Amino acid sequence: MTLSPPPEPTGMAMALGIERTAWSAGHTCLEVTVTSDHLNKGGAAHGGLMTVLLDAALGGALVSTLPVASWCATTQLTTSFLAAARLGERLMATGRVVRRGRHVAHLAGDVRVGERVVASAVGTWAIWDARPPSMPLRRADEVLRGLVAAEGRHFLGEGTWHHTGQSGMTSVMSVEVQRGGDDATLLVDDVHALTLHERVMDPDGRQVHEDRSTYRRVPDGTLLLELRSNDGSVETARVEEGARSLRVGPLPDGGPTWRHAMNDDRLVMDLWFGGTSTDEPADVEFVYRLGEGS
Repeated sequence: MTLSPPPEPTGMAMALGIERTAWSAGHTCLEVTVTSDHLNKGGAAHGGLMTVLLDAALGGALVSTLPVASWCATTQLTTSFLAAARLGERLMATGRVVRRGRHVAHLAGDVRVGERVVASAVGTWAIWDARPPSMPLRRADEVLRGLVAAEGRHFLGEGTWHHTGQSGMTSVMSVEVQRGGDDATLLVDDVHALTLHERVMDPDGRQVHEDRSTYRRVPDGTLLLELRSNDGSVETARVEEGARSLRVGPLPDGGPTWRHAMNDDRLVMDLWFGGTSTDEPADVEFVYRLGEGS
């Protein structure tokens, strides 16, 4: 059974500055440093920040024990605020599974500043074997629209193959868009498929890799990626859509995980081998400057 990998960050987590610092079966840890934006009128970290941390930490602890196809949702969360957290303090939220059945799970966790507990929570989660049709998938429309806007252009990227110690690698990426088709399979707006064609060169300008990755949506809303390598092989995998990212993998049998993420005017492509967590530094990283194509 393949357990669920860490989910892509939500827009809320990114806006609040929340970082995931640990992920393993039955355990997750989230951290954030209290800034002036997090303070209530009394100068303490807002209770809403604590609640978001606890909901995500407890839910993450459950997700880490579930098969990839399973689905869950918070049905009840009771939070106790025990002490104030002040500007500049580092909050660490952890969650644990107290008891889990097939369709219901009970969880608990706390938020600490060092060894001091500032908030705690207990909660109940519903579990489904598959995503209920009534629950829509999160969509990365911002990322997809940014890529569609680059249709027909070529972009130069620079990167490093950290796993082999090769730096100074370059890459050329082009964007192809397919329009027309069934409305049920719209990728975003009027687009039905989006292909990224990438060619990687070593520091001497010799091509060392080439692939084409095509994003398509199926009628139930799931986003899929078809990866065609220069050896003719084709792999298809489900894509998780984050607030500003598209992540695929890990593929079966120790296959890689990769992510396309938008960061202002940049497209970042990260690749991890051998099931390495996406919370770890990437084995391969390329950065493309959007708007500098020809």
